[in-house]
Amino acid sequence: MIFFKGVATGLFLSLPFGPIGIYCMEKTLVKGEKEGYISALGMVTVDIIYGLLAYLFINQIGHLILQYQSFVKVLVGCFLILIGYKKIKANIEIKDISHENKSLLQDYLGTLVICLFNISGILAIAGIYATLNVGLTGDHAGFFTPFKLASGILTGGASLWFLTTFILYNFKKKITNLMLIKISKLAGFFILIFGIFAIIFAFYK
Repeated sequence: MIFFKGVATGLFLSLPFGPIGIYCMEKTLVKGEKEGYISALGMVTVDIIYGLLAYLFINQIGHLILQYQSFVKVLVGCFLILIGYKKIKANIEIKDISHENKSLLQDYLGTLVICLFNISGILAIAGIYATLNVGLTGDHAGFFTPFKLASGILTGGASLWFLTTFILYNFKKKITNLMLIKISKLAGFFILIFGIFAIIFAFYK
């Protein structure tokens, strides 16, 4: 069960919103499918790192979350609605990467380092965990649980970005910068909807 919760977390975190997601999509269109995918894997790696940190955090305060579970889920829902709204209303600029000449390792490390400084990602992951009851329903039992969670996040994130870069590259003649921005805002809309559902189901056991 913890593996599939990890997959759900990885899928959610890999929705192509924000400047880094736009950058990876643009990288795919300009440089190639492999370059865009490797860049996206840098983000997925950070999701795994922060996912494990958030899991440790949840385990430490799990008793408090269970005690105030409904309140926490409402708080998480409001947080996700705020993130989604900000993504929808944000003015996104497409970076010109046509003159970039980076190796695949530089592509990977570049997005990894940038995403490491996005500490708010830990809060987002902790919120997802609270909604999915990660670590609150026996998930913490077992030495290999963190590895299952990490492999789930990797599977979800890597799979979604593989599909994203594959579609973008094979239909790149029909995709414009404006469409990339719309895709990003659509991802923000899904986050907002997820937040609304988190609030609606907060009081359902």
